[in-house]
Amino acid sequence: MTRVLAGVCACLLLLWTPACGGGKEITKAEEKDVLKILRSDKFEILDPQASSSGGDIAILAQMFEGLVRAPEIKDGPVSVPKWEPSLATDWKVEDNAKIYTFTLRENVKFHDGTSLNADAVKKSFERLIQKDHPAQPTKRPYATDLADIAKIEAVDAKTVRFTLHDSNPRFLANVSLHAAFVISSKAIDEMAKLNTPAKREKWLIENTSGTGPYRIARAEDYRGSESVTLTAFEDYWGGAPQIKLLSFTSMADHKSRREQVLAGAAGFTDTLLPSDWEDLKANKGVTLFTWDAINIMYLAMNCDQSKNYPTKDKRVRDAIAMVVDRTPFVERYYGAAKPAHVLIPYTMPFGHPKDYKPKTDTMSRDEALETARRLIREAGVEGAVIKLILPEVPRPYLLYPRELADLIRQQLEPIGLKIELEPRKMAEIGEMVPKGDYALMLLGWMGDNGEPDNFWRPLLDGVKNDKGEWQPSDNNLARFFDIEVHRRIEEAGREADISKRDKLYKDLEMWAHDRFRPIVPLLTAKKSYAWTSKLKGVRVDTGDQFYLDKAYFEK
Repeated sequence: MTRVLAGVCACLLLLWTPACGGGKEITKAEEKDVLKILRSDKFEILDPQASSSGGDIAILAQMFEGLVRAPEIKDGPVSVPKWEPSLATDWKVEDNAKIYTFTLRENVKFHDGTSLNADAVKKSFERLIQKDHPAQPTKRPYATDLADIAKIEAVDAKTVRFTLHDSNPRFLANVSLHAAFVISSKAIDEMAKLNTPAKREKWLIENTSGTGPYRIARAEDYRGSESVTLTAFEDYWGGAPQIKLLSFTSMADHKSRREQVLAGAAGFTDTLLPSDWEDLKANKGVTLFTWDAINIMYLAMNCDQSKNYPTKDKRVRDAIAMVVDRTPFVERYYGAAKPAHVLIPYTMPFGHPKDYKPKTDTMSRDEALETARRLIREAGVEGAVIKLILPEVPRPYLLYPRELADLIRQQLEPIGLKIELEPRKMAEIGEMVPKGDYALMLLGWMGDNGEPDNFWRPLLDGVKNDKGEWQPSDNNLARFFDIEVHRRIEEAGREADISKRDKLYKDLEMWAHDRFRPIVPLLTAKKSYAWTSKLKGVRVDTGDQFYLDKAYFEK
């Protein structure tokens, strides 16, 4: 991993008034207690069990906590994460990784004043895994990651035991996910009284009920997807944070965020353009933090045979894959990205088949164009008009959504496909995916827990519906499911021996893409944060999240 640090900073100007969007007015004397944070994406769903967006998770990670947490990023090669205590101080794994028993931390309070105990943990997990729970969220995109829980027992007030349907050496990794953040029992009981998931989501925003170092203190501190203020939780078990207010603002424009950080008008931002990194490194007022992140940007092609999209024909999917040239995509990242040809990023500690490329990616340019044109003619879709869905705002792996989508348009037109770009809000995309009402989608995925399963299961696997029929997972953009792929994902995920699991995942990669071709992996990008150099104590973990509970301003 690469870490770049640069020295001492200019003053932090953080005047925050009602005219800037509401919330508490900050006086000059209080500025040292406020950190203004600019985010490249929006925050739309602040229920940890309902969100799959990085913009949401950045906020949620300040307010909620799980039983275990990912370790801090250190210099050196990526390694298999060793989980650290969070709300659990200890755990025991028994019966060939089928039983996990956690000892809970003492003297932990939720924001609503109630105490953490085993019953609270049990109730929180039940809300996530039970489809018809009375307090169910608007959606449950990570429910499949914890679907192997057969039973949860509150052994005593400080001991909770999970019994799984089968052995699962990945369970600790899955418990580290944001979807497994613990919500208070009182909050779940209150949400159960509301008659719609949307009302429950709104209630949870206005009544933050986690154990984290920050909370939304008043309903007016949440001002939609553009701005939110978090207040320090004085009863936080890890000690009251020194920075008392975090002011999050969504600002998609890269240049504006960069200029505000350089001018000292903002104290922290994410996702800086790689073309700006050298200037930021040279500035003594800014700390630039970059690392090799576990992510992938890819083009998903709808495989649903019940839909009338050209991409349901594998010949069309192969043709698209053949002519996508990754070179201009990677060049746009100024050395901060590498081409991807498989699902698992090269930054993953295992499961990535180095130097392997699917057959579609090994052709010369002339051969690829000629073969792709023929396949399009054979499929009878020459001249077809296809919509390509893309996010309105940048993502950490997709810094230039419209520009890169237009590259795809340009590369596909010579083979007889007419591509129309359709930008959408992330919340809209989340609603579109389960319905599968699109042919192409340009998006990506950020690894949550250092496990290949965290890519395979949500992106190319499925779940059973109420009728017992298999269907693609909610995050499966390609709307692809194959029972043999599912079997092999299960086999790899349950293998306790890391070297054997590594081979199983690599073999799956080297078979699935040539056999089905549901996606076109494009690139893996480095990530970055920048903050005023007077800000100390920032922690960034291997799940790419930043934490400010120990942060402070240097005098």
